[in-house]
Amino acid sequence: MQPTLSVSDLLTLRAVADPAIVPGGDGVIVSVTRIETDDPPRYASALVRFDTRTGDERQLSQGERRDTRPCVSPDGRTLAFLSDRAGGPAQVYVMPLDGGEARRLTDLPGGVSELAWLPSGDRLVVVGRAAAEPEDKGLGRRITQPYYRADGVGFRPSVPATLHAVGVDGRTTALVELPTSVSDLHVAPDGTVLFVAAHTLDDEGYYYRDVWRLDAGADAPRPLVEQANPLIASAPALSPDARRIAFLAPSDPQRISSPVGVWLMDADGGVPRLLTGEIDCVPLVGGDSRLGRYPHGPTWDGDDSVLFIANERGSSCVARVAIDDGVIERLQAPGRAVTGFVAAGGLVAFTSEASDRPGELYVRGTDGDERRLSRVNDAWVETHVPVAAGPEVNVATADAQAEIAYWTLTPITPRDDAALVLQIHGGPRTTYGHGFSFEMQLLAARGYTVVFGNPRGGAGYGYAFSESITGRVGTIDADDVLTIAEHARAQHRAPGAPMHVTGGSYGGFMTNWLVGVTDRFASAVTQRSISNWLSFYGTSDVGFSWLTIETGNVPWEAPADLWDKSPMRNVDRVVTPLLIIHAEQDHRCPVEQAEQLYVALRVLGKAPIEFLRFPDEGHDLSRSGRPDRRLQRLEAIVEWFERYPGTARDG
Repeated sequence: MQPTLSVSDLLTLRAVADPAIVPGGDGVIVSVTRIETDDPPRYASALVRFDTRTGDERQLSQGERRDTRPCVSPDGRTLAFLSDRAGGPAQVYVMPLDGGEARRLTDLPGGVSELAWLPSGDRLVVVGRAAAEPEDKGLGRRITQPYYRADGVGFRPSVPATLHAVGVDGRTTALVELPTSVSDLHVAPDGTVLFVAAHTLDDEGYYYRDVWRLDAGADAPRPLVEQANPLIASAPALSPDARRIAFLAPSDPQRISSPVGVWLMDADGGVPRLLTGEIDCVPLVGGDSRLGRYPHGPTWDGDDSVLFIANERGSSCVARVAIDDGVIERLQAPGRAVTGFVAAGGLVAFTSEASDRPGELYVRGTDGDERRLSRVNDAWVETHVPVAAGPEVNVATADAQAEIAYWTLTPITPRDDAALVLQIHGGPRTTYGHGFSFEMQLLAARGYTVVFGNPRGGAGYGYAFSESITGRVGTIDADDVLTIAEHARAQHRAPGAPMHVTGGSYGGFMTNWLVGVTDRFASAVTQRSISNWLSFYGTSDVGFSWLTIETGNVPWEAPADLWDKSPMRNVDRVVTPLLIIHAEQDHRCPVEQAEQLYVALRVLGKAPIEFLRFPDEGHDLSRSGRPDRRLQRLEAIVEWFERYPGTARDG
């Protein structure tokens, strides 16, 4: 069939997220997000239950706004969830699982972000803020920490998120008093509450988080990890026999950029040990059609093994690691992107997607058989006919020190000029592969051959591969991107066809860098990008730590070196038509990075240049921004490539 994909078809995609298994295993509840075509369009999420035997589905909540984080009581009778249906921040609601009206349970001024049932079933533990942020009266703001803004948040809240117990009667009681925020709530079957939090505001200012334990009846929680920071822990989980705790943290605590691994420690505290070696244990395969929460923390499978997500070579799957000998078993074959999972009673419920199929809900039974439960995007796939990525292509790097992989989306009906588009992923410690990308499918539907791969610095290929660009950003990684581009062109049906390039975040940096050192691309679109490492250090929410990792320097010690690594250094050499797309509330790659680049190129006047700015959006515009802004962005990318098609080159 001929694909019919257009920009507006983004509005009819649905996203399945946040699976929760019903006790007994006869059902899985998920949050299904759709786009309401109001003015302006908006997201709305409903909770839907899927029968694990028949696949029958039943909508449980109204879904008029955002209903998320389903959580079923231990007796399987009551559903708790978060919703913003009353306006303002999300609060806890409860309703009978077999049907009925939902009632609001909490009224925390700062809202609720997490929830879990206590074993008794008559109370929940929630993470929320008991006070709203002080009203902004336009006066000065006193800043004391380096990490004072966060993308998607703005100024970080001054009121810490803390633990509260909430009765089914709505009575709310604070459980802990810490100066820092609590997150990653886990309630064990024996009533033990685990979470992560920093010890001090200074620790929180540098991202450090430790594992804490609150025993039933205890007056205060206690930290468990017997090692000095830095530790950036997340997702703690207590084993069924209550003897051990698994959690996630960078495999090298001294390098926060190192692959995130599964760690193990005694339940009463101690020195943790790494279980998973060099495997990336978080879902890192790129995609742009996910909305909601995708749980991926370590989950106990009995007392002797832990389930986790293994991210390897452009694929991700649920895997099992034995705690005694570290032997790892993959539960699914490569060729897909598992984006989140939960497990209980031998049943694994997970969300998964592929290059030609948006995410759906699956279950894996105790017998190892796998079934797909949801079919929320089947009609969309049948109508629009997304194309599958071609086989993985591996090629040696220019310096013969590594092997890099890439894939292509080949259009059903190619353009007359047989043009290609090179996509560069962000991160850099993420990966392209078998995730679903609406943007890439749209380009393929317009006749472009889309090329996407994993230069050194990316995730899923081991520690040495990801760390190889440390201090060398813009060198061997740029060579790898060009190796992918030229190899794909050489294998293309028309080797001389024009090639365009685009990327976001780190991919935007790489786009900026490449157009300053080569004119081989017909046109380029740089998105949420980096152009100047010197100013990035103090303006990005992560600049003060991330920049040092990636470049090996800080501005006051090596300004010349940082300038040499900055795309702005080569701005007078840019002749490639360049569209700059950036969001004004992006705190990860601040908009000043785009402003510097745009003004310099406009003054120089050597290349066509435009700047598309989006108000009230952050770094995640392309994935979860306001729907009409996402549409405008996609239209602008396609229009730019078509406006500057380039000409054929010698093969």
